[in-house]
Amino acid sequence: MVYGLFIDCMMNTPVLLIHFNRPESTRRQIEMLENIAPQRVWVLCDGPRLHRQEDVGRVTEVRAMLDDLPWSCTAKYLYRESNMGCFQNVSEGISWFLDDCGAGIILEDDVMPDSSFFRFCDELLIRYVDASEVFAIAGHNRKPTSFGMETDYGFSNYFECWGWATWKRAWDQFDPTLDAWRDRWSWNLICKRVFSNYRARAYWSWMFRQVEMKRRDSWAYRFILTIWQKNGCVIIPKLNLTENIGFNDAGEHTAHFSGLEVSAAKQRFPLHHPPIIAVNPEVDRWFEDGVHSKSLLVRLVWLYRKLKEIYYH
Repeated sequence: MVYGLFIDCMMNTPVLLIHFNRPESTRRQIEMLENIAPQRVWVLCDGPRLHRQEDVGRVTEVRAMLDDLPWSCTAKYLYRESNMGCFQNVSEGISWFLDDCGAGIILEDDVMPDSSFFRFCDELLIRYVDASEVFAIAGHNRKPTSFGMETDYGFSNYFECWGWATWKRAWDQFDPTLDAWRDRWSWNLICKRVFSNYRARAYWSWMFRQVEMKRRDSWAYRFILTIWQKNGCVIIPKLNLTENIGFNDAGEHTAHFSGLEVSAAKQRFPLHHPPIIAVNPEVDRWFEDGVHSKSLLVRLVWLYRKLKEIYYH
């Protein structure tokens, strides 16, 4: 089945926009999307948080912009009356989206893609539609320089949600229970297959405990555990095709990344595809050592950057 195509310069791939309480991010993303003009749009917006009075006006302002998208399209809306939180709102919203359209692109309010990101996702949604081991297509790799791979993308055990795409057949396997981590036998199998050192195993055990104790209101960590449990993989681009503009105090999950912003690049076409579906060890090493549990060198560089910030401010 073909889910979406660029037809007569129109972007027909379904797009889910996830917004909340950041009017400036919403304004910037809408301005960017006007040039792309996706023809089929789904809009998800959580409700104001209890005892956060400032949310009421901000959410109202965001929804007013989303109600008046400045291009011709078919739009469907899911506005929460009260706040459901990131995990429940987003995970149920993605199900709502994919149950309706089957496959598509997902953008949170702080993600600004290059225009080539949409064609990248569109082509790969079609190419890997029946590849059951491929769970998602990421548009960002968080790496300040491109990977050394000869192809335009690779496969990884790691999931990245700063602009991504997926299929209903993959999302239907989403397991929010964390049972694959709680069950020692399942977790040991995952650790042997995915992690190359004890540091990584300890980090992810700690992270899933944070999620279990509701210190991390995250759907994404649950999804990556699902991917590991199912022996799946994720498409990771050689270049960053999206930029995250949420590196400020308003970012619920990105403020601590301030200073590590990576700009979006433009993908050239036609794409140079990998010959087989196989995890790229270089990509996995980067995500674990550079993004998640972090190697000693990466931690020392981070400490140097923080000390430099303190000294010059």
